[in-house]
Amino acid sequence: MKRHFYILLLTFLFITPPLSAQPNPHPPTIIVNVVIDQMKQDYLYRFWDLYGNEGFKKLVNEGYNFANAHYNYYPTYTAAGHACISTGATPSVNGIVANDWIENVSGDKMYCTQDTSVLGIGTDTKAGQMSPKNLKSSTFGDEVKLATNFRSRVFGISMKDRGAILSSGHLSDAAYWFQPDELNFISSSFYMENLPDWVKNFNKRKLGDKYLNQTWKPLLSTQTLEKYTEEDNSLYENIAKGKDTPTFPYELKKLRADNGNKMIMNTPFGNDILMDFTEALIKNEHLGQNKDNLTDVVYVSFSSTDYVGHYFGIRSMELADTYLRLDKNIASLIKLLERQVGKDNFILTLTADHAGADNPRYLSSKKMEAGFLDHQIVKKDLADFLKEKYGEDLISVFTNMQIYLNHDVITAKNLDKNAIVNDILNFLKFKPGIQKAFSSEIISVGNLTDDMMRMYQNGYDPDRCGDIFIMLKPGWLNMSWSDRGTTHGSIYSYDTHVPLLFYGKNISVGKTFDRVTIAQIAPTLSAILGITPPNGTKAIPLIHYFLKD
Repeated sequence: MKRHFYILLLTFLFITPPLSAQPNPHPPTIIVNVVIDQMKQDYLYRFWDLYGNEGFKKLVNEGYNFANAHYNYYPTYTAAGHACISTGATPSVNGIVANDWIENVSGDKMYCTQDTSVLGIGTDTKAGQMSPKNLKSSTFGDEVKLATNFRSRVFGISMKDRGAILSSGHLSDAAYWFQPDELNFISSSFYMENLPDWVKNFNKRKLGDKYLNQTWKPLLSTQTLEKYTEEDNSLYENIAKGKDTPTFPYELKKLRADNGNKMIMNTPFGNDILMDFTEALIKNEHLGQNKDNLTDVVYVSFSSTDYVGHYFGIRSMELADTYLRLDKNIASLIKLLERQVGKDNFILTLTADHAGADNPRYLSSKKMEAGFLDHQIVKKDLADFLKEKYGEDLISVFTNMQIYLNHDVITAKNLDKNAIVNDILNFLKFKPGIQKAFSSEIISVGNLTDDMMRMYQNGYDPDRCGDIFIMLKPGWLNMSWSDRGTTHGSIYSYDTHVPLLFYGKNISVGKTFDRVTIAQIAPTLSAILGITPPNGTKAIPLIHYFLKD
C-alpha cells in the first residue's frame, strides 16, 4: 500500500502543474494601479485626521497596507519609479536609469520616452513624439496582453508622458498624457492614427480653461492646516509670478497671464482634470466589462502632487490642500469602479514613484545638518582642476549626479583613464555635502555588501550611466535652480519610502512593517492572475500577505 501511495503521489506531482502556473478562474475584471507622483508614505498619517472616510482611509482600513515599502535603487526619479512599478525590475534591467541620460555609444542625450520616429496624435508639437522604445523589459500590462492573446485592454494615463507610457508598456492599447500648452490630452502614432472620438470630445469640453478660471482656496481654514504644515507665508516656498507671497488664495485667472497654461500642473486641479479623464476612459472604453472573464488594466498617475511638492515643499499648506483634494479624487475613483464593475470585481493598488525631501534651509533652521550642492559650481571647479593638470576639461556631461568622461579626448591624448578617475574622486571628497564618490567599475562588478552601494548597482546600466557617481550626505540636495521648494532622487528613506496599498477582490484587511520593495508589485499582480511575470523581474510576489482563500 505504501509503495502504491508513493507511485500515485509521484504521478500526481509530475502530471499536475504547480498551482502558481494555473490561470485564475475568477480574476478581477479590472485592475487599476494608482501612482501618486512624489507621495511620501507618512502623508497617509500626517493628514489622516483631515481625510474623509472614502478615499485613503478606505484603502487603509479595508485593504492591505505595506507600511515599509521602499525603492531599492538609485536614482529615485519619476521615470525610473514608473518603470519599476510596471516591470518589477530595477533600472539595471529595465534601462530607465533617470528621466534623461546620455547614450554612451552615440553620446546623445536621451529623454526617457523620446522617439523621433513617431508623430504626435492630437498635437503638432514634439510633446507627442514619445513611445516606450527605451524601456528594455516587459511590463505587467505587456504580460496581460500576451496571456490573453491581446483580448484584455491595457491603458496608461497621466499628466506626464513618462507616467503614462512607462507604466502601460509596449503592448498597451494606448497611453494618453496632457499637453499643458494646448490643455489637451494627446498620444502618439506608436499607439494610434487618430484620437478616439471620446478623447476628441473630452478635449472639446475645455476643462483646462474651466479649472484655470477658478480661485484656489484651501478646503480647510489656514488655522486648521497650521497644525500640520508650516505657516502659509513660508520662507521655503516658491512664489508664483504675479504674487508677492506664497499664500492663499491663488486667483488663477489673473495669474495665468504671467504663468501660462502650465500653471495648472502646479495646482491640485491638474489631478482633477486627470480624474475627469480617468472616468471618461473607463466609461467609454467599457473597461472591466469583458464578457470572456478577462482582466483589463489601467495605470493612473497623478502628477500634480509632484509639481506642488517641488514648488512649495513638503510642509506647505498648498501641499496639504492638494492631498485633501486628492483624497476626494481617490474616493471618486473607488465609487466609479463600484458603479462600473461592482464592488467585488476590481483590484486597486496605490503607490508612488518616489517620495521627497525636506528643504535644507528648513532643516537648518531646526538645527539639523543639511545643505545645497550646486552641481554647476562643482562642474566648473572640477573643469578648472582638470585643465590645470591635464590641459583639457575631460568632463563630457555632469547630470543625475553622475560624471560622464570625454573618452574621445582621453583616447586621442593617450591619457590614463584610471589616473583621471582617481584624481576626480580625490578632488570630490573634499567638497561639502558629498558623502562619497566612486567609479562605475566599483558597482558594475562583484557582489557588493554595502546596502547603499547595492542601490547604485541596481540603478546601473553601462549603456546609459556615467563613469563616476556622487552620493550626497543625508539632508543635502542638488538644487542649482532655487533654495525654495524641494526635490528628490537620493537613496535615503525620505526619497525611497512610499505607500503601498492593495484593495479589492480577495484582498484581506491587514498591515505589515516587513520591508518590501516596489519591484514586487508587478509579480504580485501577475501571480494573482496566474500569468507570466514581466521578463526582467526577480522580485518575489507578495500575495501570501493578503490573498484570501
